[in-house]
Order: sequence, then structure tokens, then C-alpha cells
Amino acid sequence: MNAPRLQSWLLAALLLLCACTPPPEPRLRLGTIPWPGNEPLFLGQELGLIPAQRIHLVEYVSSAQLLRAFRNGAIDAVAATLEEVLSLEQLGHDPKVVMVLDASHGADCVMTRPDMESLSALKGRRIASEESLLGVYMLTRVLDQAGLKREDVRLDISPLGSHVAAWQRGELDAVVTFEPYCQQLASVGARKLFDSSHIPGEIVDVVVVRKEFLEAWPRHVDALLSGWFATLAWKQQHPQDAMKRMAGRLGLDPRRFQEAMSGVQLMDERAQHALLTGAQPGLRETLERMGELLRHHQLLPGLPGRTESSRVLEAAPLLRVSP
Repeated sequence: MNAPRLQSWLLAALLLLCACTPPPEPRLRLGTIPWPGNEPLFLGQELGLIPAQRIHLVEYVSSAQLLRAFRNGAIDAVAATLEEVLSLEQLGHDPKVVMVLDASHGADCVMTRPDMESLSALKGRRIASEESLLGVYMLTRVLDQAGLKREDVRLDISPLGSHVAAWQRGELDAVVTFEPYCQQLASVGARKLFDSSHIPGEIVDVVVVRKEFLEAWPRHVDALLSGWFATLAWKQQHPQDAMKRMAGRLGLDPRRFQEAMSGVQLMDERAQHALLTGAQPGLRETLERMGELLRHHQLLPGLPGRTESSRVLEAAPLLRVSP
């Protein structure tokens, strides 16, 4: 066979091979922010329990950046609060809640000057919060309990990473934030005046997957759930090692990380079923109550009603992994 014919044959064989080779499966791009309740995801990937060939964890510095990435299609899934889920639904992104990561029972906080001994002392003070629906919601609930209105305080919307430095410069009187930033502010003299244990069941973190990805690649979501359960089991068997690994990634010593985690209830298999499955999933009631609060405070005035808001729940992956 002469050289030109050989080249033509090789080219044809290569084209045929390419045509027969299926395209590689995409990875589920899951966006997160620094938060203790998200750390088991990174621990699971470090241990090989959450497969990196199917799940790609992407960490953003703020909730605003995280949700923008989801809206723009840069990621396929997001670890978000229920307030943020309802916001995504209102914007037409058809989010599907496939698992519950945690509930905050003290890990979201309001840190204040040491001389402020009651919530009413917030009146006229400068309060910082990040640009997120969660921050505004948390502030609204605090002001409710203080008997104050939004116009009674001076709100400073600024990035999470800037709050400690602004506090040290004396530019802030209070900060609406969450762990590990609560710990960082406490280390420079702030005191915790209010936290999410005063509003139990309202700050819940879930994994939301875009409907199109969930329908096209259900096995990736199943792998995420299986890996989450395996990681929680490993963490229970190796508590000190788990704390050390997770603390190091957040830049905290294990003692401080354990304090931060004390306000976070991680959701195991049994809790997932109670919240996502059955005729009356527990999370449906929480979503309805959250929707009413958001509408009442005009934080999401166009939010759909009770029946529509429950459409975001998707229990099929959980029932496949844990019948």
C-alpha cells in the first residue's frame, strides 16, 4: 500500500473511531461557599466517597457570587438556603431540591459591640450584611424580634471578607453573618447577640440541581447522595480525624471548628426521608412558612403560593439510593 493510500485509510479509520466513541459524561458542577455544613462534601471527596469523576465541587466567596453562577449556567447545582431556592424558583430556573445538607441552630448569627446588651440597642446603629437574600432575611427576623423597622438601622451591604477589617477600624456596630465568620469576629472582640437557634427550622441548607441536568444525568445525583451518607457514617466512626480534616480546610483549629459545628445539624438518611418523602414531607411545610414570611416582608413579593412552592422538592434520587 502506497503512502497516500495508507494516510487516507488511517484518516478514515480515525474518523470512524471518533464517530463511534461517545462523548465523555459531564461532571455535576456543585457550587458552595465557606460554611461548616458544606464541609462533609469536601471531606467525602478527599476520602473518595464522593466521586470526583462525577462531582466537581466549586467554591465561591459569597452567596451573591454563587447564585449568579447558577443563574448564568456556570454550575449545575448549588448548596443554598430555602430563601435562595424560592428566589431561584421565582426567577424561572426550575430548581429541584434533591437533598438536605443541614439546619442551622446557632451557626447564623448577629455579632455586635460588647456594650450592646439587647436587640433594641441596634436602633440607629450601622449593621453590615453580605449581598444575599439570606442576610436580608436574617436581619429582618432580628428587627422583628427587636420591634424595629429597616429604616431604624443603617444597613451596610458589603462582602463577607471585608467585615472583620471594617469591624477593627470601628466602622461597624453589628454584623449579620454565619460561621466561620462568627468565630472570626468573636476573636476580635465582637459578642453574639442573636443566632439562628432563636428561629429554629428557618435556616435550612439544601442541594438544588437544575432540572435539565437531573433528567439527563440522574446517576450523578445518586452518587452525590450515596457519598454524603457514606461520609457522615465515616465521620461518626472517626470524629477526631474528621474534625481535624474539615477544620484545616476552613482555616480553623479543630476546637473552633467544633464550636462552629455545634450550631449545625447535619442531615442523615433518616432525616432526609422525613424532610423529602411521604404524603406530607417536612420540608414542604417549611417552604410554605418561609414563603409566607418572605411575602409578608416583601422580600420576594412575586413569590408563588403554597401549591406551587412545593414543586421544588424532588425525592426520586433519595428513593433510588435509600428506598
